[in-house]
Amino acid sequence: MLRLGIIGYGRRISNMAKGLDIFDIPYKVTAVADPRSDRIQADNDPFLADARFYDSADELLAGADELDGIMIGTRCNLHTEMAIKVAPTQLPLFLEKPVAITFDEVRRLHAAYKDHSAPTVVSFPLRLSPVAQKVREIIESDQVGSIEQVVAFNDVGYGSVYFRSWYRNYEMDGGLWLQKFTHDVDYINYLLDARPHWVSAMNSRRVYGGDKPWDLQCNSCPEQETCPESPFVRFRSGFEGGRVRFAEEQVYRDDQFCVFSEGHQLQDNGTCMLEYENGVQVSYTQNFFTRYRGARRGARLYGYRGIIEFNWSENHIKIFSHTSPVVETIDFSGDMPHFGGDRELSFDFLMAMRDGRPSRSPIDAGILSALTCLWARESANNRQGYEVVMPEAEAVVSG
Repeated sequence: MLRLGIIGYGRRISNMAKGLDIFDIPYKVTAVADPRSDRIQADNDPFLADARFYDSADELLAGADELDGIMIGTRCNLHTEMAIKVAPTQLPLFLEKPVAITFDEVRRLHAAYKDHSAPTVVSFPLRLSPVAQKVREIIESDQVGSIEQVVAFNDVGYGSVYFRSWYRNYEMDGGLWLQKFTHDVDYINYLLDARPHWVSAMNSRRVYGGDKPWDLQCNSCPEQETCPESPFVRFRSGFEGGRVRFAEEQVYRDDQFCVFSEGHQLQDNGTCMLEYENGVQVSYTQNFFTRYRGARRGARLYGYRGIIEFNWSENHIKIFSHTSPVVETIDFSGDMPHFGGDRELSFDFLMAMRDGRPSRSPIDAGILSALTCLWARESANNRQGYEVVMPEAEAVVSG
């Protein structure tokens, strides 16, 4: 029976911890560290029946010799700090993304894990999804020739959540390059099997933000029946049939703040250009006010003999031949969390705990992704390009 400790028992990490049971490998959560431990215990979740609860990670880690692995699911600004605390235990670690949200955190995390021997699984489900795995297989088969250019896109259909929930706190999440691009640049790195060398980015906020009070919540707003972003209007506009009641389908929660308030620092769209060490050029766009069927996530990879196009939102790959007028389509069935990538993350973490098997989304990938996102953020803030390198400790960056 594998014994699991969890630091920061949030929604994402609790779902991942429970999802480990998909492979029928016996495990149980035996330790949870969270400042909300009293509230978590009050829920009486049978999944945590064997867990001891602690108010701090230090208390939990004092008993690390009784654990087989640790998962970190804190808010983003604590990922690095908690991971550094875990490093001396040499236990397998599941670490949520982004692994760091400042240059200083990247440096400290890199130092702590530079010679680390235990497997670390960074939560990068896209690279492990069946679609990405098949794309990499096609690339390695040389069917379309070497990849010379990439055009990637992430039109987020639920983008308003970053402006209405805790994600609106820039100091806590580091901004939307680190929240979304961290996934996208990672799968691009993985597919190209290369490192970004140069980055130039820009972003803006064209839709969200405004002059409403920062602390205005939807449930107390007099415009809740007319505002296009209110839960009430979203329910009406998104309703597709049946007799589902609003009260049953979507309720006002305490974390639903006004997306048109003053004080927002997040962008609602952005564009990034990357040059890789092997000379491949990548363009990437992200958008946070796309809706419904307009949402998409994927890329086009251009080779001399053909193009690979994939879109996770539609769960397919298209291969356009340059040597004949043929288009090959590969469709994927099923509807799994994060396009099937969460299942593979679960497998890797179970294998890391049980057998010490190396991770397919290691800490180095997480550090490179965070570093690239930070330079993209720096580029967008300062309107200039940057080399993707680990900055010196004394370097002044805007953050």
